[in-house]
Amino acid sequence: MTPQEFFKLLTDHDWTYNYSDDHRAWEKGKNESHRLQAIIQEVPLYTKMYNDYSDYVFKRLYDDASPDKPKIEDYLC
Repeated sequence: MTPQEFFKLLTDHDWTYNYSDDHRAWEKGKNESHRLQAIIQEVPLYTKMYNDYSDYVFKRLYDDASPDKPKIEDYLC
C-alpha cells in the first residue's frame, strides 16, 4: 500500500463511528478502525500519519486551537 492509498483510507474513515446510533455504520467504522490499526503496526510512517490525522479530527472537536489538517504532501519527500 502506498502512502497516498493509506492517506485516502484516513480521509475516508468515519472517525466518529463510535457515536453512531446505526449499528451498520458502527460495525463498518469498527472494522475500518481495526484495519487501520493493523496497517499502522507494520509501517512507522503510517503510524505518524494516523496519529496526526486522529489529532486533527478529535482536537478540533474539543479544542479551540486545533491543528492544521494534514496533507499527503506533509509525508512525502
